[in-house]
Amino acid sequence: MNKLQKSIAASLVAAFSTTGAYAAEFNWNLANAYPASEFQSQAMQMFADKMREVTDGELDITTHHGGSLFANPVVLESTRNGLVEMGAELMTNLGRENPLWELDGIPFLVTSYDDAKVLWDVTREPLSEELAKSGVRLLYAVPWPSQSFFFDREINSLDDVKGLSMRAYNPSTTRLAEMMGAVPTTVQITEMQQAFATGLISSFNTAPTSGVVYKAWEYTNYYYKTDAWLPKLMVFVREDVYQTLPEDMQQEMLDVAMEVEAWGWEQSEAKVTEAEKTLADNGMNIVRPSEKLAEELNGIGEAMVADWLAKAGDEGKATIDTFREKVTAN
Repeated sequence: MNKLQKSIAASLVAAFSTTGAYAAEFNWNLANAYPASEFQSQAMQMFADKMREVTDGELDITTHHGGSLFANPVVLESTRNGLVEMGAELMTNLGRENPLWELDGIPFLVTSYDDAKVLWDVTREPLSEELAKSGVRLLYAVPWPSQSFFFDREINSLDDVKGLSMRAYNPSTTRLAEMMGAVPTTVQITEMQQAFATGLISSFNTAPTSGVVYKAWEYTNYYYKTDAWLPKLMVFVREDVYQTLPEDMQQEMLDVAMEVEAWGWEQSEAKVTEAEKTLADNGMNIVRPSEKLAEELNGIGEAMVADWLAKAGDEGKATIDTFREKVTAN
């Protein structure tokens, strides 16, 4: 641990050693990069409150929202380094460590919450094992609302997309825009209204909840419901601090984690339904892709899965095969 890390760790100890220590045997901190108003943050608070309840106050978890401790990309590393007991991070941020972390960010691999649950059932164990290699235990994971497309015009096939500028914000969405025939353009989500007004972009993909937050109906007309991918946020705890808990408390933590995960999945899907109604109420055309467009988008998904398999190797192939077998069986 370097001097900066030691300093941060010492500050955390000093900051929290006097808050609740008199009542609780175990005092932990959970680092969350998202605002307290997000349902994901509410799930973390629910987890902390429930653990305080089932342990009669012996375990006191303080949640720190809005990146007040660490930014999203470094929460896991900070947890691994012993700077905090618990944290939350977007799974796709870890693709550099193992391609399996990227799966729920591949467009059109799953196109529904049911399929997303199957994918999580298939990948939970290997991803938990991957995380455990660095001394961290995965507790639960919940998807952000599913991703769909907003256009300023009607789109019946990819021919209608060719040449349009599309917001891209990472390598995956850049590649997606290119494969759709669009021109990937970097625009901050907070600047989209101006970008549309000036003709900088004509389309973007995001969750319908973000479309509501940024009033997409003021500058786009069509929302194409694709549920193209459902990126998950995971919550984890350092294994060494988890092992300090009595066995009955450890099991209570695992049970509560599953309760919160189930609540989070329900909330995520409900948020999509609620947001799509708001979009429609404000004049947005809510449509499903035409048969031709759906076929073309699925073809892009297959190509992106093939690109992923090229680096994921045998483990990746086995995972995709198992996932597809289970989806077909369902």
